[in-house]
Amino acid sequence: AYTKAVLRGTTVPVLAKIGLPGSISLLFLPRAGFLFVDWLLFLSAFCLFLPYARAALDQAPLPETRLFYQKRVARIVPSYVVSVLLIFFLVSVPSGAYRTVTEALKDLIPTITFTQTFFPDVLIGTKINGVLWTAAIEMQFYLFFPWLARAFAKKPGWTYLGMLALSLAYLWGFALRDPDSIRLTVNQLPAFFGVFANGMAFAYLFTLAGKHLRRSPQLSALALVALITAVVLLVQMMSAAPETNPVQIWQAQHRYRLSLVFAVITVSAALTFSGIRWLFSNKLMQFLSLISYNVYIWHQWLAVKLKEWKIPYWTGEKPPNMTGDTRWQWTYTALILIGTFALAIAATYLIEHPAAKRIMAWQPKQQTKKKREPLITLEVIEPEAESEEPSIEDVQEILPQENTTKEQNEK
Repeated sequence: AYTKAVLRGTTVPVLAKIGLPGSISLLFLPRAGFLFVDWLLFLSAFCLFLPYARAALDQAPLPETRLFYQKRVARIVPSYVVSVLLIFFLVSVPSGAYRTVTEALKDLIPTITFTQTFFPDVLIGTKINGVLWTAAIEMQFYLFFPWLARAFAKKPGWTYLGMLALSLAYLWGFALRDPDSIRLTVNQLPAFFGVFANGMAFAYLFTLAGKHLRRSPQLSALALVALITAVVLLVQMMSAAPETNPVQIWQAQHRYRLSLVFAVITVSAALTFSGIRWLFSNKLMQFLSLISYNVYIWHQWLAVKLKEWKIPYWTGEKPPNMTGDTRWQWTYTALILIGTFALAIAATYLIEHPAAKRIMAWQPKQQTKKKREPLITLEVIEPEAESEEPSIEDVQEILPQENTTKEQNEK
């Protein structure tokens, strides 16, 4: 196809002038672009742990666990659930994707509860949205994160080694031992603990560096060299990955090293010259980061469905991307971009943000402590106050008594 030809030989005249190859093959991007999922998971752990790292190094209280869960639910759940329900009821069910109600529920329930990774048929054969397994991994990681973060803040070295050991033991001791099941086992939570460990470790080191280093031309130059080196390594790894069959074996073998490359790119891009930092922090990038979650939710599903629905229209047995119809390819690509961004913007501002405000505004009711009643109550009865009027006995005492002398009675 024309697109593949362009990617295979993009000409860069400047490189030829300095003695390097005059063309660069970009074919690795569509063939190994799925590896960027690991970068997203690394960034998740990196960003989530930053406030814990700051608090630990400042010897301040760690973030509140309840607030952490509240923020994660507000960010992840509303757009996710709405997309699942819309696709299920408006597309999957009407199209006859399920033969029985039971089959439909076996797809819907694991997906909407973020447990689809535990069900092989759903993980690789869902009729809803195949990319949502990544959100499931994130939500499963969130369950453990507050305790992992507290442990990492107190004992960063031991916690890092423990997470890494769990990941390597799972990948090399379990997943890679059964290549036939590698498609199912390579994308389970334990397989990503090494990625998450690197995210938390580099967040800690980045925060620590911020307390002892000051920006300088030398630091920026060093960071730029590290950035370029890491990008070159990334290109080499992405070019090599598709050569392994199945590619999931390469993923399992190189996941930890790949996450280190992503870590170097992330940190060095934040420490290098301001012009390069601007490329990742300008207004456009800030807007894209705002809608990125919903872009992730809708992009692949929309691409698959447009091709399935023959939009733009095409005829024949082979799809136009396999026959070299470049006009159809460009139109199709434009429709995917327009549709994805339209859906992402609508979902962000009409679903995610309003729902997040309501979720974050919720506060648990403060239960007033009731005074505990004693098992046995003793009532003390006070004696009644003496009456002002004299009693009979009193009167008798002051009246003249018999057998007394006159002087005594008068007294």
